Amino acid sequence: MTTQPSMPLVVQRIRERNRQALEAMIAAEDEADQKRAHLDEKGPDAMQRLVQVADGDSGQSHHCRRVLLSVYNGAAWPLDPTRLRVIDRDLQEAALTLIEWSIYSFDEPYTYLNNGERLMQRYADIEQQKEQ
Repeated sequence: MTTQPSMPLVVQRIRERNRQALEAMIAAEDEADQKRAHLDEKGPDAMQRLVQVADGDSGQSHHCRRVLLSVYNGAAWPLDPTRLRVIDRDLQEAALTLIEWSIYSFDEPYTYLNNGERLMQRYADIEQQKEQ
């Protein structure tokens, strides 16, 4: 009685695992693309909602500016997550959507605003004055 070499079975199992891994990677990319498309729809509205409040002069405005600035330049304006606890629910949702959008987006979110760079600089000036 002769035994069949096991090498073809090993090669077959490796090919199957590679195929499964590739399918999983493709599925993950498809899911990320769908998420990105969803956030590209929701993100600009969320940012606009935060900008509306940030243009005011309340505690909510201060926290919304800090969220916007952290997405604009997180190194200079790190976000303290407790800020999200003190803003209204709809603003919390908008902030989280904006943060997630900034992760998935190919472009910087502020570029979706008219004069977004100038607006972020104005917010930075306001927040710097408040720190002094």
